[in-house]
Amino acid sequence: MSVTHETSGLWCRQGRGYAMASAHRHDDLEVNIVDDEPLTYLFGGTLVTIQPGHAALFWASVPHRLIDTPTNWNARVRWLHVPLAQVLGWELPGPVMAELLRGTPLVTRQTEHPDPAAFTRWVADLAGTSSDLHAIALLEVQAGVRRLLRTALPADHDTGTLPDAVRHVVAMARYITENFREPIRTTDVAAAVHLNPNYAMTLFRQVLGTTVHTYLTDRRIAEAQRQLLTSAATARRIAEDAGFGSHSGFHAAFAQACGMPPGRYRRLHRGR
Repeated sequence: MSVTHETSGLWCRQGRGYAMASAHRHDDLEVNIVDDEPLTYLFGGTLVTIQPGHAALFWASVPHRLIDTPTNWNARVRWLHVPLAQVLGWELPGPVMAELLRGTPLVTRQTEHPDPAAFTRWVADLAGTSSDLHAIALLEVQAGVRRLLRTALPADHDTGTLPDAVRHVVAMARYITENFREPIRTTDVAAAVHLNPNYAMTLFRQVLGTTVHTYLTDRRIAEAQRQLLTSAATARRIAEDAGFGSHSGFHAAFAQACGMPPGRYRRLHRGR
């Protein structure tokens, strides 16, 4: 059974793991709480497995996708997505926000996380007509996230045995994560794993459901968002630092990905 609700951008769901069509990104704080089976993500260039009883928190602007493993599709999971603008309004501790905006997945091994009953209550309260219950649910969501972040630590990298295709794609994603600020090409990504470019690009699309070019652009967009939120650098400087070859190309890519130009994005998220 799956229960879902979305309101004002806040999204919560509980059910079984499910396949994503491709690596994707969204400007939210994402929380995954896993009950009974491990859940494995490729997050940026890092493979992260969330163990049963653990919760993971990450800024979902960094491209990520569930890896195709049997346990992923059997795992009972509670998902919570909170828009970044709302999270910034919570004024969470600076070091925690810095880790999240750097793209670090955080994992808590404690059991102090919202249980299925809390999720069911939030779904009902957020879907109802009572403004009082709606406000209470939002406060409970914030309290639940704050409690998780008190004990969260950077996730361990999964170093378990992987199928060759996944292993190669993890290495390619890691290369992109480490080098996206440079003018890298698809041939550079393929060379990093010693594969024929056409074969490497086919593997990448099969495992992540997207192209190297799209994945690289998404990673650059995430870095641009981070700098817009945390620095006073000009949009032109941010475009250069994030690896975009031209200022106009950066503006076009950013507007397409975020639905607004960089300046408006900065004002929206920092003008509170």
